[in-house]
Amino acid sequence: MRKLSKAQKILAILLIALLIVTVYIGVFGMKTVASLCAEEVRARVIDIVNDSNELLQTKKMFYEDYFTVQSDGNGKIEFIKANTGLINQVNMLIQTEIQNRLNELKTVYLHLPSGAFSGSALLSDLGSPVSITAKTVSNCYTVFNSSFESLGINHTLHRFQIDCYVEITMLIPSRSVVCDVTNEILVAENVIVGEVPETYLGENSTTDYLDLIPD
Repeated sequence: MRKLSKAQKILAILLIALLIVTVYIGVFGMKTVASLCAEEVRARVIDIVNDSNELLQTKKMFYEDYFTVQSDGNGKIEFIKANTGLINQVNMLIQTEIQNRLNELKTVYLHLPSGAFSGSALLSDLGSPVSITAKTVSNCYTVFNSSFESLGINHTLHRFQIDCYVEITMLIPSRSVVCDVTNEILVAENVIVGEVPETYLGENSTTDYLDLIPD
């Protein structure tokens, strides 16, 4: 049997070492890389939601545009009437704005320290930058949330917000990652002065997407 030359032995050792390193990075290193990529994409999505909040603020709409508080001559709150038409328009505006911005995020170019590929949290911030290209598919869902908080005798804080849920599927070399982002946009709030009734009425008695019942 022919013996391997010294050069062939060195080459075989190098190939085996390269194979071990490749497998290690694929199993352990890419797990850390995927986590860092997900955090970066999540941060960008939060920025998108916050920018959508700024868009809403430019519309200069206030609590009185969304709700009408009706009280009797004694200051007792009789009902709160919701402007469901405007509420639906705001929902569509926010969801469309966020989804359009998410669609622009289909390809994300990231730069991670080479130490991230070691799979060690201690080394993840070390080393020269390595470029990573991530493909993302994102879907946005928005839900209205109306809450009441007692501030004392006959004073109630009514908060009206949009809860935004974004589901992101991210593809990076060798694996895919699914992450979720939850954020809220405060649409309006108001301190209602008067005796708090047990139930608040919306514009339409069949409307059930707004929780207008105090906690």
